[in-house]
Amino acid sequence: MALYDWNHDGKKDWQDNFIEYQIYKDATGQKNNSSHTPSNGISTFGAILSTVGGLFLGTLIVALFAGDNVKNVPVIIIIILWIICSAVLAVFCDNRGI
Repeated sequence: MALYDWNHDGKKDWQDNFIEYQIYKDATGQKNNSSHTPSNGISTFGAILSTVGGLFLGTLIVALFAGDNVKNVPVIIIIILWIICSAVLAVFCDNRGI
């Protein structure tokens, strides 16, 4: 709630809240001076690449460490590795702009 009736209409309403917020932003130097530049996010190609690549890398890791006992590896392990590898590839694709 606003502390002052900025538009002098006799009540402290949402318009006064908005005016007070703009004054606060201007006084604290936060008016459009953000050091964070938003990215456009990952592209469709990058999302597909990270999903397929994550599945491939997760399966490759299980195959390398399990050897001949791949059939005995619980499915949840493969799913967890798939998620981790996909996340790593998604961050890589997002940083590279793919």
